[in-house]
Amino acid sequence: PDDLEKIEDRMRQIVDRDEPIIREEMSREDAIELFKGMGEHFKVQIVEAIPAGETLTVYRQGGFVDLCRGPHLPSTKSLGKAFKLTKIAGAYWRGDAKNPMLQRIYGTAWDSDKSLKEYLHLLEEAEKRDHRKLGKALDLFHLQEEAPGCVFWHPNGWTIYRALRAYIQNKTEAFGYQEVNTPQLLDRSFWEASGHWEKFRDAMFVTEDEAKTLCLKPMSCPCHVQIFNQGIKSYRDLPLRFSEFGICHRNEPSGALHGIMRVRAMVQDDGHIFCREDQIVSETRAFCEQLKDVYKELGFDSFMVRFSDRPALRAGSDETWDKAESALKEATTAAGLDFVLNSGEGAFYGPKLEFVLKDAIGRQWQCGTLQLDFVLPERLDASYVGEDGKRHRPAMLH
Repeated sequence: PDDLEKIEDRMRQIVDRDEPIIREEMSREDAIELFKGMGEHFKVQIVEAIPAGETLTVYRQGGFVDLCRGPHLPSTKSLGKAFKLTKIAGAYWRGDAKNPMLQRIYGTAWDSDKSLKEYLHLLEEAEKRDHRKLGKALDLFHLQEEAPGCVFWHPNGWTIYRALRAYIQNKTEAFGYQEVNTPQLLDRSFWEASGHWEKFRDAMFVTEDEAKTLCLKPMSCPCHVQIFNQGIKSYRDLPLRFSEFGICHRNEPSGALHGIMRVRAMVQDDGHIFCREDQIVSETRAFCEQLKDVYKELGFDSFMVRFSDRPALRAGSDETWDKAESALKEATTAAGLDFVLNSGEGAFYGPKLEFVLKDAIGRQWQCGTLQLDFVLPERLDASYVGEDGKRHRPAMLH
């Protein structure tokens, strides 16, 4: 804390000096030479990852030079003094534990002292409600270094967990879902077929077993397709709804882990609906009503909806994505939901709705999602016999 105060004092001095902030364009090669000469090896790595021939921008402020797209304020005086450095933490370069550990300084800046004070008060309130502290104080759970991102549930916490699970199980059964259970460990070929090996490989835990490569499942979706594929399905069988409390593992970067909110081992209360295309609107509307019901009973009377469309890294053709996005927007409108666009944040196999809740102090948390997927049924050859006697692909709602 003493060091942060000293750094803040230096920052205020720089603001008082009203140093101009100057934008400069340079080639990739010149930028590499500049930062090598300054001993800025990490910035050299960033520049080297930029395609050759591109023009870069750097900003100069006194003797300090930084790589940045900008724009910046015209001078340091424009920043004002409504800022605060809040904490220090270690962080691996690019989030990889194999890279050097760096020192990260967190801070915040606002347009007025009033706004800054309000935000700092919010941080104090959030600190009081930190679930990691509450978990310890109420003897609910703990985490430890030997099991990063994995939770040790204590009797008190596990009692609450089981009560919530039973509540959701009763709800999903009432909503027409059939509960299933699927394997945690599956062969690499399975994930290659689903597309996860190509698009999701970095987030998967992989192990070797004799001549095979096995993966812990990061999600249950492809497994539910396998259950759907057992036996011939008729259009009369649809919609078919599966639910599972699936044990999943994701190799999240160590720097991204956060208590029980961001983990590596989790149980997803997952559901999948296999339906005809003419059932997408009615199934989406029903799901949204069911979600409202659950949230309301848990004390959340309102929520925000984000519509996340196609990401840069995705499976399926543009035509398939056009079809999926159009159908999900139509279904969302039919469900009477207003939404904000969350561009480029869809799942790799389809667009999704994200349901965002606010906690007691106004922070937003993305909770439930609904994703429309035409890609996975195609990749895993899911089909049903239509009224015309021909094979058709089901739509899949995650």
